[in-house]
Amino acid sequence: MIIEEAIRNRASIKVFSQEEVAAELIKRCLDVAVWAPNHHLTEPWSFHVIMNDAREMVARMVEKEMVERATGLNVPVAQAKAFKERQKLLSAPSIVAVYSAAGPDEKTTRENFAASSAAAQNILLMAQSVGLASIWRTSAIYELPGVRRTLQVHPDATFVGALFLGHSAQRTVKRRRTPASEKTVWLNLGV
Repeated sequence: MIIEEAIRNRASIKVFSQEEVAAELIKRCLDVAVWAPNHHLTEPWSFHVIMNDAREMVARMVEKEMVERATGLNVPVAQAKAFKERQKLLSAPSIVAVYSAAGPDEKTTRENFAASSAAAQNILLMAQSVGLASIWRTSAIYELPGVRRTLQVHPDATFVGALFLGHSAQRTVKRRRTPASEKTVWLNLGV
């Protein structure tokens, strides 16, 4: 698949079949992720792959922590939110949680986050090119202390996104985008 086709055809899929994703396909996605641009070649990303029984383990951890953190009247609300997050975690057969390393200063930390986001985009594009569906989620559950411990995330790392990967079980939806010409300012064209 040519890159333009992968970019234009990639869409956020929310409904996945429970067909397992071959670990080899995920490895291929990760292998291209590390070619993302990164200032001073810091390679700030880390990838935490959640699949098979690990999904249930993480889902239980999320549910437990969300309810434990709730107080008083918020407990029923927390239980409902925890159930919803649990269902999301179990909706795709594999998830790649992407984290970004902190830098020695604010500028480098920001550059690292941008590079890790580019690595995440590479994963999504490669997934598209090998026939996998995906969605990039940014839920705060991946910052919960128990989840970070379970995923073995470095204490200083920042969550970038959870990339749900699998085989689509939803119909294709026509996507739309505002043309670049409506979002672009050209300077010094010499016209």
